[in-house]
Amino acid sequence: MNALKPKRRPAPGLGRSRRLRIASAAAIALTAILVVVFVVQVATFEALNPPPPQPRSTLPPANQITANRSTIAGYDKQQQPFVVNAKLAKQDAEKNNIVHLATVNATLNRKDGAVMTVAANSGTYDTDTKILDLEGAVRLASEGKFVANMEKARVFLEQKRLVSHVPVTVSLQNGNIAANGMEITDNGNHVIFLDRVHATYDPSAPRGDKQ
Repeated sequence: MNALKPKRRPAPGLGRSRRLRIASAAAIALTAILVVVFVVQVATFEALNPPPPQPRSTLPPANQITANRSTIAGYDKQQQPFVVNAKLAKQDAEKNNIVHLATVNATLNRKDGAVMTVAANSGTYDTDTKILDLEGAVRLASEGKFVANMEKARVFLEQKRLVSHVPVTVSLQNGNIAANGMEITDNGNHVIFLDRVHATYDPSAPRGDKQ
């Protein structure tokens, strides 16, 4: 007869170690599953809720100069100062000598001390020729003489010359003039009205600059 061999009992702690390994493997697998689920959920959320579009840049093009409260100053041919103020000035994107202006106010000083002022909604200034093209509610005032209103005008700042080929109305000290254009020459001394001139005078009107 064969003698019965006694069964070997597992070493103490061996089963416990195996269970710990199994539990650790299960925990790692569960963590991996949770990470995959989280990544899938995030990808789904981003697909259903795309980020808002980025706002377009409002900066001017490269090498273009833009300035608020700009002032252009210089001297005419008689060495009298002129000043052009604008609420906004922007250099042209293609022509560096052209400056686009908004809310324009200009002051021109005459040699006899008189002052002419010009205002307009917008303008374009050529730094090479010192020509100012104005548009929109153009108003020219010659101190003590007249106030003229028109929609467009070109001002030659060095000569204190103004040319307009659109309808103009002028308020004088003692009357009014309407014409289809006007030109101011000789440093502001001569005023010529162009085409279909209509004038009314009031000799009894008080003298003074009608503003």
